[in-house]
Amino acid sequence: MNSYLKRFAGTVIAFIVFVILLASVLLFDKEKHADKNLEKVFPGIKAEEIISIRLKSGGSEFVLEKDNDDWVILGGSKKLKADNGAVGDLIKDVKEMEVEKLVSRDSRKLNDYGIVKSETEFSIKTKTAEYPLIIGDKSPVGSGVYIYDLGEGRVLIVKDQYLGGFMNRGPGDFRDRKLFNFEKEGVNRISVKVGGFSADLTRGGGKWVEVIKEDRRTADQKKVRELIDSFSEMKAEGFEDDEPQDLNKYGLLEPTAGIEFYLDGKGAGVLFGKRKDEESYYIKLNNEAPVYSVSKNYFKILPKSSEELLSR
Repeated sequence: MNSYLKRFAGTVIAFIVFVILLASVLLFDKEKHADKNLEKVFPGIKAEEIISIRLKSGGSEFVLEKDNDDWVILGGSKKLKADNGAVGDLIKDVKEMEVEKLVSRDSRKLNDYGIVKSETEFSIKTKTAEYPLIIGDKSPVGSGVYIYDLGEGRVLIVKDQYLGGFMNRGPGDFRDRKLFNFEKEGVNRISVKVGGFSADLTRGGGKWVEVIKEDRRTADQKKVRELIDSFSEMKAEGFEDDEPQDLNKYGLLEPTAGIEFYLDGKGAGVLFGKRKDEESYYIKLNNEAPVYSVSKNYFKILPKSSEELLSR
């Protein structure tokens, strides 16, 4: 009898362990399934319906606004071209933002979550509705951040990965840094001047030649291609002054160098001023006011003599 009970007891224990393990697996699967179906903060928004994003952060306030197929930045009286990719990333975060936890619907407790004193907020606007939101403190547990959804009157926790694009951002973070937008294959003439050296390059019959007075010499095709490829993708590192009052401050009253690319008689050029620091130069585009800073690499690839341009 005792032997039977011992065998039975072992079976019962094994069964209990099995039940516990099964329950654990089912609970884990349930939680995993629930994680995949977290509620979206903005479930009704479609990316293509968003027409503007107002953002207040880092002491500045500005609006990103849809302008046909592109985005522009509105701040004060300025209207600047925005980086469509950067705005697209912001919209993607809005679309994917998920509620990790509903914390409260009691507006009297907003101060507990850093909402009242927050200096970071944004508002998403479509043609039919507006969705304002305030970003509060980090949650004391995990990687979440408190946000206040004004439209629904609720405090939520969302993962900070969705909010990085909104925090401590200014207009410059969303500006289009690409300075040129010309078709590389359409360039048929290049003029360059560095210090006392100047040269003209023209393309004919598929070959680039250097023109000095009436002398035409075959140019280094690889060098010319490097110039076109680099400057067609030229990007600003810094937006120094949109309305400069003194170009001499940047060494642009008497530029140290310049290069211009011509397409069907129309030119797109840049002037180099003095060095901003060890890694960059001040520049401005021909016939445009703003002063930018760019990598010194753009200056380094400019030819400094005819020998650098000749075919070897």
